[in-house]
Amino acid sequence: MSIDHDQIFKRLIEAFFREFMELFCPAEAELVDFSKVEFLREEYFTDVERGLRRRLDMVVKVGLKVGGEKFVLVHAEFEASRKERDFPRRMFKYFCQLFLRYDTEIVPIAMFTDDTTWKTPVPDHFELSLPGKTFVRFEYHLIKLKNLDYRQFLESKNPLAFGLMAKMGYNRQERVRLKADFLRLILACPVDPARRSLLVEFVETYLPLVEHEQTEFRQIVGNDQRYAKVEQMITVYEKKGKQEGKQEGKQEGKQEDLILLLEKKFGKVSTAVRRKVQQIDSPEKLESLLLAVLDANSLEDLPF
Repeated sequence: MSIDHDQIFKRLIEAFFREFMELFCPAEAELVDFSKVEFLREEYFTDVERGLRRRLDMVVKVGLKVGGEKFVLVHAEFEASRKERDFPRRMFKYFCQLFLRYDTEIVPIAMFTDDTTWKTPVPDHFELSLPGKTFVRFEYHLIKLKNLDYRQFLESKNPLAFGLMAKMGYNRQERVRLKADFLRLILACPVDPARRSLLVEFVETYLPLVEHEQTEFRQIVGNDQRYAKVEQMITVYEKKGKQEGKQEGKQEGKQEDLILLLEKKFGKVSTAVRRKVQQIDSPEKLESLLLAVLDANSLEDLPF
């Protein structure tokens, strides 16, 4: 199953927007009034020449600590690879369109989340110039997570940093212990359970362990009191997983029972009918259909 990296990052950064700004754009964060934040979810870039319409990853309207009703925009793009050669030009086009639309200052940010080592860096600026004269120099914040050393953030008070460590630079031979450390730091953060869960899920997504690593991980968290909260979390997750597994098993069992009952009464059912049954996610509806089959004269009598 493929991972939608952009969506994962957008969801995390939206939940930790203030922490994101304080971590990567501290000068701008000092100016922002974080009680006045609005996510603009339907901002599109239209490329008339190519006939393309693309939704911008994240555009946020923020108020300032001084300036009354004045607002600025924060525009962030999350890139899972550096395949696009002309990325700085695209960032400039986005900037221009947003400026024409809102006529205000814009903080442009690009975060690259790929795991590759760049031989040559992506420029953090775009220029329009002729020999001897630069007409426009557009700059943006460029964050390449894999180029960041996680150790620089171990003493941070910023909970987002502890989650993003899973995508920073580290020695792969240390990944098992590092996963335990990242989770320990997250669980010690004074954040609400919903946001903490997002950080945990992020680490689980980007630091998966194979079977022998899982054994080592359990030994680490089980034999060191510093990881007591991590061990407790694993126990809770396992219980929850078993309960959900049992519930899912019951659900699938009822779906198969319904299909068998339909075939016994009306003969072999079509793929379309089978698909309809498998899409029913309500235990109550499955129960009512099982009872309804007994009185039905044909498939058309059943309320799928």
